[in-house]
Amino acid sequence: MTFSKKLFLALTLSSISQLALAQDIGLTTQFTQCMESSNGVTINMIECIDAETKRQDLRINKVYKIAMDQLSPERKKQLQQAQRAWINYRDANCQFYFDPDGGSLARVSANDCFMSATATRAKELEVISGEAISGKSAPPAAAAPSAQSTTPAPSQPVAKNTPPSLSPQQLNAVRAAQSYLNISAFSRNGLIDQLSSPAGSGFNRNDATIAVDSMNVDWNREAVKSAKQYLQLMGFSCKGLIQQLSAQAGAKFTEQQATFGARQAGAC
Repeated sequence: MTFSKKLFLALTLSSISQLALAQDIGLTTQFTQCMESSNGVTINMIECIDAETKRQDLRINKVYKIAMDQLSPERKKQLQQAQRAWINYRDANCQFYFDPDGGSLARVSANDCFMSATATRAKELEVISGEAISGKSAPPAAAAPSAQSTTPAPSQPVAKNTPPSLSPQQLNAVRAAQSYLNISAFSRNGLIDQLSSPAGSGFNRNDATIAVDSMNVDWNREAVKSAKQYLQLMGFSCKGLIQQLSAQAGAKFTEQQATFGARQAGAC
């Protein structure tokens, strides 16, 4: 697999919580904190995802039993059939993301697909059973926030001070940006491009720009994470890494941010 393909995979892990962009699927605060401390290192991200998948497995098993206990015999049979079909789809779909030539980044993508699909299915079963994430009974309407909700997903803390004046599309763009930042490093311009690209999230560029600028992102920190990710893929000289981080065909950081990132990553 070429370097450019590996980089494209790193920057377009669109399977990463795409379902989470439409609604809060109930990923835990432990997962959010783990991802924040992973520093963009793929093995650390994989460990975070694997741990969260185990938590989501426990969650889905619990709520599936609750749903089955509430249904008539005929409806139980229907749910069993639906659950088997969903498991087959999840496994086949997420396995597709595991490109055998994609290395650890492909594993991140496939594992996150599995985790996110499991959490989303658990959320769906909670709606069916009226069981809230906390384990207390709740009406389905309260358990399934609209995809157009104006409240950012609580499991994604990047944009703590999102202005309430953002439009629904801009809020969705914030959620998409949060998801991208949780799995990979981006510069301001790189994130705007990813959000507005037809190959990315496809948002209007103006909406993407407003969304990114509304967020409290430490771009120097992102530059450090990006530098570490590049160094995992191949060796760079100090000058070469700064050029890669600041190039328009690269990560698109400012020269100052790129220099900071290269130095902090140990390339200089």
